[in-house]
Amino acid sequence: MLYLLSSDDTVKNILSDYSLQLINRQYDFEKESFMLDDILIIDIDEFDSLENVMNYFNTLPSLLKTIAIIAEPQLSHGAFLIKKGFKSYLGKDTNKEIVNIAIESVRNENVWLYPQLMNFIIQHISIGKNESQSLENLEQLTEKERKVAILVSNGLSNKEIANELGVQLVTIKKHIGHIFTKLDVKDRLSLALYINQ
Repeated sequence: MLYLLSSDDTVKNILSDYSLQLINRQYDFEKESFMLDDILIIDIDEFDSLENVMNYFNTLPSLLKTIAIIAEPQLSHGAFLIKKGFKSYLGKDTNKEIVNIAIESVRNENVWLYPQLMNFIIQHISIGKNESQSLENLEQLTEKERKVAILVSNGLSNKEIANELGVQLVTIKKHIGHIFTKLDVKDRLSLALYINQ
């Protein structure tokens, strides 16, 4: 089930491919039995502050996955909400195809972030050890894969990594695919966390 807390017709239109249960802030979630693929999309613009968003979020059942949607996305707000437990953060101008991908990703127990937000979060991960210690975690990678992994963990895009290493973009994509497989991570954020924790 896809629940929607929004009175905005733009949001409803983006989600018109889905069967929605529209709710308001007083909706009683206690009367529901949730399934693993149930998602609540919260229109952040329905609240007057992030503090009120979090107060509401903290009352929700833990099984319910939550996506934030907002008219004017801000990287710092998105990073904050993801850190607090939201599974995705989208702008109201996001096209339907991307929204569908985000919803399916969240249904499959993943976090979905647009590239700028992912890079922002990666760049702001507090690193508690130096790069040589990080490399110890990457012994199973080739030397080139290690370099790519470190650059990904520093928030560089594929194009920036290709330029840095003087190789083709397709080569970087192949390296990243091998890195994900070898380290059993699903995305760039997971890789950054793996390296930096």
